Amino acid sequence: MLGYVTIEKNELKVREFDMYQAYYCGICKSIGRRFGQLPRMVLSYDSVFLALVLAGLSEETDIVLQEHCITHHIKKKPVVFGNEALDYAADVMVILAYHKFLDDWKDERSKIGLVGKSALARAYRKLQAIHPAVCQKTEESLAALSALERQHSGKMDLTAGTFADIMETLFTGYDPAADSSRVLGQLGRQLGKWIYAIDALDDYQKDIEEENYNPLIFRENKLEGIEDLLYNYLAEVANAYDLLEIKKNKGIIDNIIFMGLRVRTDVILRERIELNEQSV
Repeated sequence: MLGYVTIEKNELKVREFDMYQAYYCGICKSIGRRFGQLPRMVLSYDSVFLALVLAGLSEETDIVLQEHCITHHIKKKPVVFGNEALDYAADVMVILAYHKFLDDWKDERSKIGLVGKSALARAYRKLQAIHPAVCQKTEESLAALSALERQHSGKMDLTAGTFADIMETLFTGYDPAADSSRVLGQLGRQLGKWIYAIDALDDYQKDIEEENYNPLIFRENKLEGIEDLLYNYLAEVANAYDLLEIKKNKGIIDNIIFMGLRVRTDVILRERIELNEQSV
């Protein structure tokens, strides 16, 4: 369920895109510095959004250095350093990736899942010590979600809401006592519902063909009303976001919330609904 929360690049200013990339590289460097090189392979741009939002609540200036990296060893690139919110987003990325691999191994006996969970096991044990409450709540929510999947639940609000429990945990785990914690939890929750629903729609045809679980397959009305559901989730994401006082990099976050998520929704809706109509 990773890879959906991204920018609409054509609408970003050049300096904003450079900062977005600097956050991405900073998360990659953070993972490598603290957990080794293998976990860096699981990095996705979703984690940049979390880092930008959490860091954006502080007025502290971003420290950007020019550095080489594994994939760009000739030309230096801007990298954000010394940012605790960025380190937390890196931790979240590894937590989610570990559970994705573990789930693939348990459900499908996937070789990639076995290799992935084994490669991240040591890092995850370390993260269990750093973020015990976050890891425990994530495990509990994933277990509840797995139970719904085994029951072949067709209740999208229930399954999406259970995944949203995870996202709420991740968004509030950085600083549970912060004044913004309740609003961050709501933002993460509504974003989680959207991620789960858009992923189900994106994989709908493939899951039918491969006989994988997908709540939309067992939903009474199948794809009927999915468009309204997705846009309602996005509206709730925007409502929660508007309650936050973002102090830096607001243009990038605005781009993701109001353009990136909407464009991704439009594209997947068009592709999947057209494909579904052709198969009828």
